[in-house]
Order: sequence, then structure tokens, then C-alpha cells
Amino acid sequence: MLIDEKVGSHRINSEGCELIKMHKFDIKNLEKLDNSKRRESMPPEETLKKFKIGDRGTMLDIGCGIGYFTIPAAKILTKGNVIGVDIMPEILDIAREKAGEISNIEFKKSEEYSFPEEDSSIDYVFVCNVVHEIENKVRFFTEVKRVLKNEGYIYIIDWEKRDMKAGPPVNERFSKEEVRALVEPLGFTFLEEVNINTEHYGLIFKV
Repeated sequence: MLIDEKVGSHRINSEGCELIKMHKFDIKNLEKLDNSKRRESMPPEETLKKFKIGDRGTMLDIGCGIGYFTIPAAKILTKGNVIGVDIMPEILDIAREKAGEISNIEFKKSEEYSFPEEDSSIDYVFVCNVVHEIENKVRFFTEVKRVLKNEGYIYIIDWEKRDMKAGPPVNERFSKEEVRALVEPLGFTFLEEVNINTEHYGLIFKV
């Protein structure tokens, strides 16, 4: 088990290895979360439907930002509800304003490795462009597993690990093969890959 600590401006684990500081979203780049280019390459409602989400159950959108996927998910889950969580309270205020009077949606402040939900309370966890930002991925996915019900699903979208103009530097990306190698030993069963676009991959796992 690796325990990390901060030494100066670096983070060191118990084996003496420096942990790489991952890319974090800068709120100054807010326009990147919803613009015509993103809606063309990753239209939110159509993208969600690729994961075959039904109209019932509870979805947790981790790193929900301004609600780009959270709000359309609430319209799909007409007999369920959607919870959007983010570590940035100012961005959640924007999401709440965008959601307006939608009754089956809620936004909550979250910690990176602690989600404000009960054990085994979530049917679907959705994470888009989040995995590559997480420093301690084992801790993150262990917390995801805690909140998921037995037979619950996690839907992952992230950047393909190759050079391209858009997105984070390639050395900060986490490939779909790396995701599988990480989460399957934690008790997640791989179900299928989802075609998102030329820049992103999609994966479905079940607990």
C-alpha cells in the first residue's frame, strides 16, 4: 500500500518515488466545457445514449463541471435522478443556474477521493475527461466502487493516448488499456468499448 506525502513542491510515496502531478482543469478555460466544437464532436445526449442508459436509477456524474452531461442525463433518466459532483464550488453554481427548474437533478461539492453519497447507493457512475486528472487512481476507483450498487455500472470517457492539438499533453493521458489494467483487479468487470469520436474512447465496466 502506497502512502504519499508532500515534500516541498513534490509528492513522494512510501517507496520514495515521486508522484507525477497531473493536469487539472483551470476554471479560466470555462469556455472549453461547452462550445460548438465540443457539441459537434461529443453531443451530450447522443453520447450518453451510446452507453444504453435507461430511464430509471441514480447516476453520479463525477467532475460534472457546468453540467454538460448532467443536465441531459436528467432528461434521459425520467424515472430516476442525477447527482453532479465537482471539487470546484464556483463551477457548481453555474451548473445549478443552467439546470434551472429540473426536478430530478442535484449538484454537490465533492472531495477528489470522497463522494458525498452513501455506500451502494448509485446505479451508474459517469466520468468524462476525469481519469487522466487523478493522481491516486486506485484510491479514486476504490471510492467509485464504494458508492456503486452491486451490479452497478461505470461509464468512462477520456482522451486517446496519442499526440493531438486538443486536450492535455500525451504524457498526462491514461490509455484505455491502462484503465482496464488498473480497475479490473479492483473488482470491475469490463463489458464493452464505446465509440465516442476520433479523440476520445469510451469504456463500460460493471461491479
